[in-house]
Amino acid sequence: MPTYNQLRQAFGLAPKTSFTAITGESTENFPSDPLLTKGNEINDPNSLDFVQLLDRDGNVIQPGTEEASEDVVTGVRRTTVAARLKAIFGNPNNIDAFTGMVSEKHLPGSDLGELQNAMWKKQFTALRDGDRFYFGNDGNLTIIRLSFGIDFRKTLGDVISLNTQVKRGDLEANVFKAPVD
Repeated sequence: MPTYNQLRQAFGLAPKTSFTAITGESTENFPSDPLLTKGNEINDPNSLDFVQLLDRDGNVIQPGTEEASEDVVTGVRRTTVAARLKAIFGNPNNIDAFTGMVSEKHLPGSDLGELQNAMWKKQFTALRDGDRFYFGNDGNLTIIRLSFGIDFRKTLGDVISLNTQVKRGDLEANVFKAPVD
């Protein structure tokens, strides 16, 4: 089984040299906290306590309230993931592939980290390129475009504009997203 950094390198990504580089957190050290057993923080159940709960707008919610059971969307734990990874694995090169992959900071606008994104992208590209029925693999499309000026590279917004009285400039660049007020 490859390690996390070996798998990153297999997908053309640079290895991560610290736990904070993997998780995107600010520290890989346990905090000085009287509720944690000094020197054995990783085995202390208090290390997983939530110290802050937040709603979708980033407002702090008090634990134990009815509001907490309904509105909480994220929580801040007493210790960072990076600190717990360091306590378990010791060195970033020792992290198993799956644990490292799911510990990565998510890419902006995504639920995936850098490694998962690279894996999915490679897999779906291979599926597309290996599909004999995928329209982009048809060499005749280039001949049709050059000979007749008919181009298959249109967005949904282009198709809407071509088939209605709406000008392309009056539509959003991505017609699946509503304009922000």
